[in-house]
Amino acid sequence: MKRCELSELSDTEYDVIVVGAGINGAGVEQQLVAAGYRVLIIDKGDFAGGATSKSSRILHCGLRYLAPGKSIWDFVFHPSKFFLACQNARKAMIARSDISLSMKELVRPFRFFFPIYKDGPYLSWQIDSAFKLLNLLGPHDNSLEYQRFSGKNLQKVPFKKWFRDSKQLQSVSVFKDYQFISAERLVIDTIRDAEKMGATVRNYTLMHQPKQLDNGWKVTLKDVLTAKEVNVKTKLILNVTGPWGNCVNQTMKPSIPDKVIGLKGAHIVVKLPEEFSECGIMIINRANEPMYFLPWHEMHYIGLNRTPYDGELDEVMASKDETEWLLGEVNYAFPQLNLKRTDILYSYAGIQPVTFDESDPQGTREVVVHDLELDGIPNVLILTGGPIWNYRHIAKKILKEVSKRCVPTVAKQHPSSGSSEVTKLLRNSRSASVEMNISDEILKKIIIEEQPVYLADILLRRTGIGWDIDQGKSAVPEVATVMAELCGWDEKRKEKEMQLFHQHIKEIYQVQKYRGDSVCD
Repeated sequence: MKRCELSELSDTEYDVIVVGAGINGAGVEQQLVAAGYRVLIIDKGDFAGGATSKSSRILHCGLRYLAPGKSIWDFVFHPSKFFLACQNARKAMIARSDISLSMKELVRPFRFFFPIYKDGPYLSWQIDSAFKLLNLLGPHDNSLEYQRFSGKNLQKVPFKKWFRDSKQLQSVSVFKDYQFISAERLVIDTIRDAEKMGATVRNYTLMHQPKQLDNGWKVTLKDVLTAKEVNVKTKLILNVTGPWGNCVNQTMKPSIPDKVIGLKGAHIVVKLPEEFSECGIMIINRANEPMYFLPWHEMHYIGLNRTPYDGELDEVMASKDETEWLLGEVNYAFPQLNLKRTDILYSYAGIQPVTFDESDPQGTREVVVHDLELDGIPNVLILTGGPIWNYRHIAKKILKEVSKRCVPTVAKQHPSSGSSEVTKLLRNSRSASVEMNISDEILKKIIIEEQPVYLADILLRRTGIGWDIDQGKSAVPEVATVMAELCGWDEKRKEKEMQLFHQHIKEIYQVQKYRGDSVCD
């Protein structure tokens, strides 16, 4: 997956250009090239550098889909909603089984605890019924291992003493779910397989000045690093840029109506007492929405809130109000923790792209492939919505739409559903841990084979080191030295790269701004 010179692409013709190299862009690229299409995938930033890298990283069982809105009667009086909920829950269970078995290096199981209160929105029998239904809907090769503790058995919950209002705590449900160790490497491995089958792959490449042709598009590609440009042609453009979807559409037609809305979600990262170690927790917060406490490098990241966002998409950070709100919810759920702003190790925020809905400012979770011919832009499709866990199903859905409009031109192949050799080396069978096995040999393979340009590309999106307790700072000198050797950097360039990384981390994670300073300072 070496990064080719932009000049090599000049005047090349493709069947499909995929714009956006997050998880859904990578997934559909893999399916398209396997189906016999000549494909180019580009991203104005790094692979998995947008919404994919800022998610909650849950390979979820689909429990949330079975939540019946305001009351159980919502499903009774609207059976179509119940049917749709079951469909979505089944998709989630299938994806949970598929990915956890085929890419076991990139996911790990953990126990998810869900407290049920007498004054809460759900009763014990409702939760029991939901899990029975999930077991019926999903494959039978990967058990949820569901159990519920109540009465004296509540003592088996390791952090039971920390819950609020023990008199109202009725029981605690526990089930097995999965966590993506690296959603970014999931993207990298998928792109690597597509490139192996013949796809053209390039990060830090911008599509601009698209011009409509009789049978497709003429597109100018611009190298973000060098500002060099070349022209290519394509029969079809796929806009899979997530939150940037409206912006990309507007480069083709400025007046096109919005198709996607971005919901901002913030997380805080803290160190919890030993009793919480390696335990995931799901609560219903006071906004009546699910909130997650997820184990990570002997820490927990906690989130998220969901609020419509129309700010600068390349500069998304957790605000002071958001982190304080999250702290308030944590302390409500576990009053004895009494967490303060100084307990936050770092924070981050991302944008969840959802389908625009005029009737709902928070959009809809529905996954839609829009044909923009209806808006006067033929031979362009845009995906809206699409959670990480569902990327394989979504890719096949888009492939079906592409096949209605464009005929494959090369031989079909079989895509791989497994992890790459580099991922296997990084993980080294550490199924119960989120740690990566880093060595100079592995770093060299990554630098040569996976198109990293900056230190952040390796530390955040190839190895995940940047997500540990010190945000990868201790690894910076070693990685910079290896990168300088292979990329031909002199000492001045090496020092500049290290400074850029530290500044990048400080900005996106709000590091060192919780020790008495305002986040907004």
